[in-house]
Amino acid sequence: MKPKHVKKLTSAKFRWLVVGSAGFFVFVFGFLWIIGSSDSVRKKLYPFCPYCKGVTRDDVAGAIGNRRFMAKSLRESMSVGLFDNQYEVITTINLELQEKMERLYRRYSPLYAAFVAIDPDTGAILAIVDHSKHGHVGNLTLKGTYPAASVFKVVTSAAALEIGDYRPETEIPFNGTQTSLYRRNLTYQTNRWTRHVNFGDALAKSINTIFGKIALYGVGRDTLQRYADAFGFNQHVKFDMPLEVSSVIVPEDWFGIAESGSGYTKKQTLSPIQGALIGATVINDGVTPSPFLVRTLLDADKEPVYEYPPSNMRRPISSETAQQLQAMMEKTILRGTAKKYYRDYFQHPILSKVFIGAKTGSLTGDSPKGKYDWFVGFAKSRINPSKKIAFASMIVNGKYWKVKSSYIARQAILQYFKDASSNDSISSNHRE
Repeated sequence: MKPKHVKKLTSAKFRWLVVGSAGFFVFVFGFLWIIGSSDSVRKKLYPFCPYCKGVTRDDVAGAIGNRRFMAKSLRESMSVGLFDNQYEVITTINLELQEKMERLYRRYSPLYAAFVAIDPDTGAILAIVDHSKHGHVGNLTLKGTYPAASVFKVVTSAAALEIGDYRPETEIPFNGTQTSLYRRNLTYQTNRWTRHVNFGDALAKSINTIFGKIALYGVGRDTLQRYADAFGFNQHVKFDMPLEVSSVIVPEDWFGIAESGSGYTKKQTLSPIQGALIGATVINDGVTPSPFLVRTLLDADKEPVYEYPPSNMRRPISSETAQQLQAMMEKTILRGTAKKYYRDYFQHPILSKVFIGAKTGSLTGDSPKGKYDWFVGFAKSRINPSKKIAFASMIVNGKYWKVKSSYIARQAILQYFKDASSNDSISSNHRE
């Protein structure tokens, strides 16, 4: 039999061994948890640890930055550096559509321009084109400093339809011109000069006085603000590039509410990507997709280290409201502010096979200075309804107009639906 003191010594050693082992494992698992939550540390350990291989969307956004995209460079190859490794970038861009928009901007050379197209179902960016006559730094489609102008009437319309007091056929009286907004006309008093226009036509013709009255007496300040936020204003939108926030803060004062509801103010701003998301929400039956540009990153062995799964961000409006907005926005090209460029809507061999809706907007802005012209909307194949596109076309002109945003969008629609029966909704720069 061994002495008792030996047994006690052995038990003490055993206890210290257990405590030491437990401490070691706590340290190891704690370390792994820390590096697992730290993207930069985790990626630097790759390829020594298989767990460290993944690349996050924040990594992608940091690597892509606010660069401009050109079809020529996309056709050749595009790569980014991440943690001392080079990765090939596979984007969602439709190269033919991207090239078409670039050619149009080179041809007309407006002061500034930006065009974004999105697949409404997936959120995939199909085109992201910017231009300036005198050159610029960064990507103009990411900036959130442009006045939203009358594009915001889509949000006011959505709020009015959702609260249930308005229908597309609701008759609304107004005095004054369609483009003016005077305090004296923001009443429901009528006289011999009063005209009556239904809600749908008021949106198509962008009648400021009617939307000022809807905001004041129908929707109200708080509800208007709530729907602005629901449509993505004042929200950080997760994206593969640093996207500036589009801003709408509805004022408390009486006339400020009217200005906000009609979009007759420079204080409400919109980025082209956010504009395209508004169009996507309407044609996607009220669901806003999460936008993405980078589909995949491939390592040197052509193995994917990052793949983005399409997802939705939110549902700001019901499917019923979205469908009512679709019909109202179609009137913009039928008998509204953009009818000039779509007179052949029912006769054109391509346009006649596509359902189109949009909202125009025009206002003088300061960042950059110029006359802003918007055309935000959507198009969907009547033959193959799964093929659709949402877009935001913005032109900033100086003293003289070079080209209208609605014409640029028309050319984008013709390019994208040149084969209206095609089932292919996304074309990437992946080289097989």
